[in-house]
Amino acid sequence: MNLIINWREKLDIFMSDFEHINDVIGILVCGSYVTGNPSNHSDLDVHILLDNSVEYRERGNRIIDGLLIEYFANPPKQIIKYFTDDLKDKSLMSQTQFATGKILLDKNGEVKALKEKSIQMIDDYYKNDNAAMSESTKYFLWDMLDDLQDAYENNKTDFDFLYFNLLDKMIFNYMNCINRPYSFKSILGNITDNIVRKKYLLRELPDTAISDLIAKSVQAVNKKDKMELYQSLAHEILDKFGGFDVDKYKLKSDLDT
Repeated sequence: MNLIINWREKLDIFMSDFEHINDVIGILVCGSYVTGNPSNHSDLDVHILLDNSVEYRERGNRIIDGLLIEYFANPPKQIIKYFTDDLKDKSLMSQTQFATGKILLDKNGEVKALKEKSIQMIDDYYKNDNAAMSESTKYFLWDMLDDLQDAYENNKTDFDFLYFNLLDKMIFNYMNCINRPYSFKSILGNITDNIVRKKYLLRELPDTAISDLIAKSVQAVNKKDKMELYQSLAHEILDKFGGFDVDKYKLKSDLDT
């Protein structure tokens, strides 16, 4: 069954008996069926805009003739709250969905306004290129490296599990410090694939040495390579932010009582 061709027809079937149809003021479709390269596991992501007078929101899933439709029904004021919350978390997930989405219905221009706002917010986000790392974050990276070295040297059976968990945390902290959105599902594509960057509106990482090490670390197979790459990546990131000496680390703060 060719879901790529039939998704609009299946969405029409879904909307024909949508419970809150009288409150609907707009529809925006996003995800792989709009941005390209959907797979057999792709669902159809649909934002259903409700009149601002409603006092509810709803999300859910429906399977229409083999196609999973994941829908999000919200009034515009709730979408703005999602935009704001994502920025606080240094995420652009909701903004990217609207910026790359296709408008199917827009009764009063609210969807177009949200789409324009999302694009502007993304542009503004990337203008903030200040990069900084606190000493406590540096210690966190050093401590994770020490834990992994211990697991490697003692040949612990959970080394691989620990490796990928710590690698995820290290990349997350690096991306946070350079003010870039991070998803473990797209980090390799961000580095190696123009299609992925275009799909999620990602910018190339600013340091090619770190980018190369991240890509190699994600794809590493044997334990020796993993350990060496993780160590090199940790040192490269720490050096990028002025280095770290554990012997001189201290943190004084107020009591939390």
